Amino acid sequence: MTAFDEDDPHEVAELARWSTILPVDNFFQIVRRRLSLLERPVTSAAAEGRKWTGKAPYNPAMTIKLLEILRTYYNYGKMGQKNRETPAMKLGLASGVVELRDILEPRLKKCRGTSRIGMKYGE
Repeated sequence: MTAFDEDDPHEVAELARWSTILPVDNFFQIVRRRLSLLERPVTSAAAEGRKWTGKAPYNPAMTIKLLEILRTYYNYGKMGQKNRETPAMKLGLASGVVELRDILEPRLKKCRGTSRIGMKYGE
């Protein structure tokens, strides 16, 4: 992050011109596509403006749990297409790709000591 003069409107405008919410929008799109519970509601011509949310979750706690699993997989298990690294690898939080089964059931796979993300098994 670089320091900038907040009082200079030209500098603020230049930073705003280069800012983007594309990564956030991309993650939201992945959430909507991967978690069918969070897909957008469906409308039809016969519905007269009504929306059908038949896949909506009944328990909000389940939504939170699913989002945590997806977020962890996205950061530790999903490699980028260009550089073949996960976001956690780019930040130095992981030394390799973490498999989905290690995310869902970290205590089942007992290796000598620690997992690839540095967590001790059984904690």
